[in-house]
Parts: sequence; structure tokens; C-alpha cells
Amino acid sequence: MLIPLGTDRPNRRKPVVTHALIALNLGVFVAMAILGAMDADLAEQVNAWGAVGRDFEYMGEVYHRFGIWQPITSAFLHGGFMHIFGNMIFLLVFGPSVEDRFGRLGFTLFYFGGAVMSGLAHMAVEMNPAIGASGAVAAVSGAYLVLFPRTRIKCFVIFFIIGVFMIPSWWLIGLYIILDLFSHLITPENGIANVAHLGGYAMGIAVAFFLLGTKILKHEPYDMLAILKQRKRRREFANATRIHDQQMSRIRADAREMTPIDPRAEQIARSRAEIGSLLGQGEQGRAADAYVRMLEEFGHDEQAPLTLHRDAQYQIANTLYQREDRVTAAEAFERLLRSYPADPERHIIRVLIARTRAWDQGDVAGAIEMLEAQLEESIDKESENLVRDELEKFREHTPSTEQESNT
Repeated sequence: MLIPLGTDRPNRRKPVVTHALIALNLGVFVAMAILGAMDADLAEQVNAWGAVGRDFEYMGEVYHRFGIWQPITSAFLHGGFMHIFGNMIFLLVFGPSVEDRFGRLGFTLFYFGGAVMSGLAHMAVEMNPAIGASGAVAAVSGAYLVLFPRTRIKCFVIFFIIGVFMIPSWWLIGLYIILDLFSHLITPENGIANVAHLGGYAMGIAVAFFLLGTKILKHEPYDMLAILKQRKRRREFANATRIHDQQMSRIRADAREMTPIDPRAEQIARSRAEIGSLLGQGEQGRAADAYVRMLEEFGHDEQAPLTLHRDAQYQIANTLYQREDRVTAAEAFERLLRSYPADPERHIIRVLIARTRAWDQGDVAGAIEMLEAQLEESIDKESENLVRDELEKFREHTPSTEQESNT
């Protein structure tokens, strides 16, 4: 069993719609539980009225089951505590980040669209009626997969071992998609609306790709469309690196006879070339390891050219942060900001640096000072909200009054 607990992606805005949807689902669940205790037959009738299902014919008589309201109402009805618990946990984990990218109105329309599309997918294949928010939540999960494939999900794992682990989001969501697909193919009468789930995933993935492809939604460095486009760039980058290395080899050979060679500069150049080559091959982990080795060997020299070009430095820093080498990641991010002070991601990068300073280095006061200085700059509203949220968390961990010593 894998129970998601949270993600490592910081959000710029509060997930108002996500929390409202969870509250609405829980409110309906409690109301139906009370109604069931008071009048079980009436509660069953309400469930039948709200469940999504298609018309069917039995023994020559047509039974009308479908109502135009049902794809929406069915998404707020659940069959038991574990049913709603599983759906709301996934919505709580994946919803905030998707809401952050889509905006509150866009996320609201997307969520209800996911409920409708998953309900229609279920009716197209299954005869039995269905209830539950899982189709809409699957749409949210599918969009998350496209928008944030390289984030990691904190999961409570109960398998051969029990514990909390960080699992790549593409692996976790991909696993659930595969499980739904195989469950439907192998045991179609399992009592689970697997087709609704698959319809939700497909809708979420398609919408996210469409919004990114049409540039309605602004690209982030590591959304899935950007990763696919980077494959060609990596090949071009690798070819350019090889050509550069060949040219530099010829230049060094020509210059060797005229000027003395600085061994340290040669070593740094080789390290940078190795990192660039590994990034060009898509080996972010190995490139990050090579970057750490370069810092260990030459980091004490303030004049050493250890900052890579912007995209490479960002990839290295982000890789280090995601694998929880946060102190080194913060140093890499700081080098990026020193070289590129107007970087478009500078506000969120500073938040990541402040988090590391507060929680990993124990310097909460320094983190607060850093973010307060950021608020004095020209900053967009979403970034300002993100910074203020972080400041509030930091201030909760600092004493409000100073203790005076007794005299």
C-alpha cells in the first residue's frame, strides 16, 4: 500500500479551491451518513439518483438511469470511509500544485470537467452505476504527471517494509494508471470504476499537454513537454560539446608552445565539460555528482569559474534539491543568482534557499531576514504570497518575546 502524504514542490498560492472541494465532499459524506442512520431507504434512493449510469433494457423494458446532473452529483457521493479517504488524500496531495498552475477558476472548471469526462467514460463501457470523486481526482493526478513529472511524493509505504519514502511522481502516478488498466482487463467485475479512473487520467494528461502546447499555460523547466523538447536539445548540446572539446584541444595544442598551462584551469575546464556532456545525455544525477566533486576540489577558490550556464546550473541545483542534498543545492542556487540576478525563477529560488537556511542549517532568523528583504523588491503578487506564507512558517518557530535574565 502506498499512501501519498505530500510533494516537494512549493506553491505560489494557497489551494483555496482544493480545500473547498475536500470540505464539500466531506460535508456531503457526513450528511449522507446521518441520512442513512435516520432513513436507510431514502439514503439509498439519493445515491441511486446521484450515481452516474446509462439507460439499459431488461426483458423488453427500458430502464432510464441516466440524468444530465449525474456526472457532477456522482463525484460527491462515496460508498464508505475508505472510499472517500483515498480520494481526498490524493486530491489533497496533487490538487494544490495543479490549482497553483491552472489558477482557481481554471482548476475549478478542470476538476468538474474531469468528473464529467470520467463519468461519460464509465457509462460508455460499464452497465453498473458508479459514485465517487476518483475520476475527477484521477484527472488532477494526470495533469500533475504532465506538469511536474520530476517532483517527488512523500509516501507512507506498507509492503515488505513500513516507513515514509520519497517516490518520483511519474513512478507513483504511472503505477496507479497501470494498476487500473490491468484491473479492468483482468478482473473487469471487480467493483471498482477503473474505466472512470482511466478516463480521468486521459483527460488530465490531454488537457495539460494542450495548455502547454498552445502556450496558454506558461512553461516550467521540468514539465513533461519541456522534457520531451529537451531531448533534441540534449543531442545538439552533446554534439556542440564534442565540437567545442575538439576545438579547445586544438587551441590548447597550439597555445601550449607559446604560453604556460595553468593546471587548475585545465582541471576546471575538464570538470565543466564533463558536467555539460552528462547533462546533454540526460544524466542529471551523474552530472550533479560531478558538480559536487568539482566544488569539493575547487570551491574554496572564490575566483574559480564554477558557475555553469543558466540552464545547466538550474538543472544541477534542482537535481541536488530533489535528492535532498539541500545545502549543496542552496549553494548552487546562490551561484546561479549571483551570475543571473534577474532570473525569472529568482523568487521561488530564494524561497528554496531560505527553507534550506532555516530547516537544514538552523538559521531561521537569517531566512526571515532574507525573505523580508525580498518583499522590499519589485515582486509579482503570486510570488509575494508565496514569500509571505514562508515567512509565517518561519516566524512560528522563533520566540515572540525575549526572556530577561534575573538580577
